Amino acid sequence: MNLQKEERILRSDPFPVRKLLDFSDLHLRVLAGEEGLNQTILLPELNRPALELSGFFEKWRPNRIQILGSGEMAYLLSKHEEPSVHEYVERIFASHPPCVVITNNFDPFPELLHLAETFHVALLQSELHTTQFTKRLWDHLEIELSPYVVKRGVMMDIFNVGVLITGPSSVGKSESALELMHKGHTFVADDLITIRGAQSSKVIATGHSPVPYHMEIRGIGIIDAARMYGPRAIRQYKQLDLIVSLEDWDADTDYERLGIDRPTTQILGIDIPCYTIPVKPGRNISTIVEVAVLDHKLRESGVFMAKEFDETLIKIMQKREGR
Repeated sequence: MNLQKEERILRSDPFPVRKLLDFSDLHLRVLAGEEGLNQTILLPELNRPALELSGFFEKWRPNRIQILGSGEMAYLLSKHEEPSVHEYVERIFASHPPCVVITNNFDPFPELLHLAETFHVALLQSELHTTQFTKRLWDHLEIELSPYVVKRGVMMDIFNVGVLITGPSSVGKSESALELMHKGHTFVADDLITIRGAQSSKVIATGHSPVPYHMEIRGIGIIDAARMYGPRAIRQYKQLDLIVSLEDWDADTDYERLGIDRPTTQILGIDIPCYTIPVKPGRNISTIVEVAVLDHKLRESGVFMAKEFDETLIKIMQKREGR
């Protein structure tokens, strides 16, 4: 069963090249063309202009970040004095790509520095191997440039499963998250959660607030989970795998008793499994959330306890009827 709800899909703000320098794992530094740091990156797709350096521009995509790896740099170092190759390199910079990145810590020859300054294209350098750099850069851009929705709740990492705890105000979401942190689980964000469609098969959740890792606990106020529980209790991003919806107990509601059918809710076109847990005094919600996560992990591995229970019960009844 799909619990489809209308969601407002938002688009990311413009992403300037200079923000790439904030990702310390890319090991980037600016070589030339600082004015180009204000250029906007529109696509996560990357390009290694090997064909373009040989003069083939039929499939040229100037709106992508251009990466010069060991192959491209070796070719340029041996051919850059040839007039035709110089013309091709100039054409690349004249097309104003978002930026040009040299990997493997290769030093650029003077023409590259001159072209970067002339056409105001940021020329960056990374010490990383091309494959490693491309993978990391793609991961960052795919998250930063993807469409997103904003949900209310608490995002947690429980047994390595990304869980969004939702529910009405004062139902106990933040209190449950606190108890889960006491049990050793990891906190991602509270209140407003940004969920991005990083790939067609998964979504990534993070905090929407500019001041991360803070929680509101009624009766106490705002607390800083990072300072209170330490760096091991927090993380910035987590793939969303499961939604646990808390609601006030209603005696007239027919809650799930067996768990054979598990509803889903769709976020950015992806179906996310969803558990609905009624809340009333005496129920240990954090423990029930843990059980829901363990049940989810078993289902993902092909173990359906409710179906096994149902099948076993039917077999017992059939044996009794056959006597």
